[in-house]
Amino acid sequence: MPRSDALRNRAKVLAAAEAVLAEQGLTARMDAIAARAGVGVGTVYRHFATKEALWQAIVEARVDALLAEAERLRAEADPATAFFTFFGRIVADAAAKKAYTDGLRDAGIDVKDGQGRQIAAMRAAITGLLTRAQAVGAVRGDVALPEVLALLRGASLAAETGDFPPIALEVIVTGLRAGAG
Repeated sequence: MPRSDALRNRAKVLAAAEAVLAEQGLTARMDAIAARAGVGVGTVYRHFATKEALWQAIVEARVDALLAEAERLRAEADPATAFFTFFGRIVADAAAKKAYTDGLRDAGIDVKDGQGRQIAAMRAAITGLLTRAQAVGAVRGDVALPEVLALLRGASLAAETGDFPPIALEVIVTGLRAGAG
C-alpha cells in the first residue's frame, strides 16, 4: 500500500502536469512540472518514468474524474439533470483530453491500450444515467447507448476543433428529451 505522502505527491504531480501542459504544451519539461508541484524532479520520475507515462496517467485521471462525476450526479441529482449534465461534461472535457491523447499518439503510445476498464466503466455510467432518465420520462424511450455514444462522439469532435457553439448542445439535449420525436 503506498504511503499517504506518496499518494499526495502523485496527486500534486498530476495536477501540476495538467496545468503546465495546458500552458506549455507537449514540450513541457519534467523539472517545470516538479517545480509547479513543489517536489523534486526525482519524485516526478519515481511516479512516472517518462513524460509519456505522465501524460497517459493524466488521461486516465481525467476519465476517472468523469466517472466519479457520473456517480456523484447519480447519487445527488434528479435523473434528468444527472444525464444531461453528464452529457455536457463529457463534451466540455473533450477538447482538453484531445491535447493529451494527441501528444501520446504522436509519441507512439496507443491511448486506448490499457483503457479497457475505463471504457467499460464509462459505458456503464452513461447507460445507468440514461436508463434512470428514461424511467422518469425525461429522455426518449427509443434512444439507446449507441445513439447517445454517436451524439457524444460528434459533439466531442466538434468541441475538440473549437467548432461547437453553445446552442449546439441545447439542440442535442432538446432532441433527446422525451416528446421530441
